[in-house]
Amino acid sequence: MNFKMPIPFGARILKTGLAVGITVYLAQLFKIEPVLFAAISTVINIQPSIYMSFDNASKQILSHLLSVVIALAFGYLIGAGPVEMAIVTMLVISLNKKLGMHQYIIMGVVAAIFVLDAPQHQFIYYAIERSYVIFLGLAVALVVNALIAPPKYKDKLIATLKILNEQTATFFAQTVTNFINLEIIDHEQFQASRTEIKHLLNESRTYLRMHAEQTGLKTMQDQDFQTYERYINYNANLYHSSRDIHIATKQRLTWRAERNNPPISAAFQDILKMLTRGLETFHKLNYHLYLVLFMKEQVQTVQINEDFWEELSSYVDQWHVNLAGANFFHALMYVSVVSNDIKLACRGIKLFLNDLAEGGK
Repeated sequence: MNFKMPIPFGARILKTGLAVGITVYLAQLFKIEPVLFAAISTVINIQPSIYMSFDNASKQILSHLLSVVIALAFGYLIGAGPVEMAIVTMLVISLNKKLGMHQYIIMGVVAAIFVLDAPQHQFIYYAIERSYVIFLGLAVALVVNALIAPPKYKDKLIATLKILNEQTATFFAQTVTNFINLEIIDHEQFQASRTEIKHLLNESRTYLRMHAEQTGLKTMQDQDFQTYERYINYNANLYHSSRDIHIATKQRLTWRAERNNPPISAAFQDILKMLTRGLETFHKLNYHLYLVLFMKEQVQTVQINEDFWEELSSYVDQWHVNLAGANFFHALMYVSVVSNDIKLACRGIKLFLNDLAEGGK
């Protein structure tokens, strides 16, 4: 038998542990005190991406320098008692907030208090030593983050997008099919699907941001970024459409139950068959978009016309001949929700494909 022992640590945890160990070793080797501050600085600056680590480091340095300068000024000019420490603490917090560096407030306050707590004739010495400690932690974090197993966020993004589309397309198709067949998704199953899709949407957006930061993509100009972002939004729209169709199905079932579930006319059956055809078109287009984005299939422009919807309109006109009044308007309202969501999904894919084809020329 093969036994696989699960690894209890992720890559970032391992990198953080390694970086702390290196920092403490170097601090002890060069006799830089206090070692604790070096380790804390390292932990703070181990980030999910190299870009974030450098961005974090620059802000951490700025926060530290400002805190030390304020503490030195108060220590030399006024004193370093409890009142002075309280005032300096408030100044450091206020300044970090104004500069948008909320996450560095604690380290800034600690740095200022550490300097103020030193004997007055040793202020400069303590301030410089404190800076060495912080800079050591920053440097180790940057090196470890850059050299050891940088995460492949694009691979994670694509893998998540594939699962996301599978979930949203299935969810959309299920709600349309349920409307046609007068069925309803179990409440627990519906909520579970919603939760999973929302999680995948958030995860996709997170990985997209990480990928952009890691590779330095210009979010408003880079075509890859725009394509992935548009694909996420497309799936988000499918998710919202599925909710609308689910609500319309529940209302239709309630409306029919109040009227003792009348038989469905042949004319309305034709309309439902048109919805089935529309769903089949959606499946084909969605799969084609998937192949273009992830399997590198050659993209070609897709014709956008109103032929299908004009045919559906003609069936609605035929149905209207034998049904009028409140019953017609209620039923038409439910059909309009579903047909419009199918139309928007199909048209959205066609526009997406045509834009990709135009961009590839």
